[in-house]
Amino acid sequence: MQSTESGVSLDGGELVEVDDDSGRQLFVPTPAGAGKYLIKSYGRRDNHPASDDPACWQVVNPANGGSLTVEGAACDSRKRAQLFTIASAGKGAYAISNNSAFLQFSPSRGLILEELGDAPLLSTFRLVDNGPARTPAGG
Repeated sequence: MQSTESGVSLDGGELVEVDDDSGRQLFVPTPAGAGKYLIKSYGRRDNHPASDDPACWQVVNPANGGSLTVEGAACDSRKRAQLFTIASAGKGAYAISNNSAFLQFSPSRGLILEELGDAPLLSTFRLVDNGPARTPAGG
């Protein structure tokens, strides 16, 4: 995030910005072909068993016409709403998008996805490598 004190978490089923260790903060970008990734979310190793099934990021378009958001869902690489692009934005930062909608921080709406049009990309993300992804039990 633009702030150095916060991170991103799949908390309560929704992707949010947090400044603590709540929710699922371990993300594993898993290649799904054609430069797209499933982004699998896991809980911290010390508060979730290693057998946790991942929740994948999925774009949700609310029925009320509000902003696109990201929520956790059962992983399915056939769903376009779960296929994200992760592109370098320079200086160790990355832009995350689904189709032409980019993950952005809105002061009033939190983390949303929006098409930029002629607007500049304002939200980028730093990815921290925590080592090899764990394999769920039996996997």
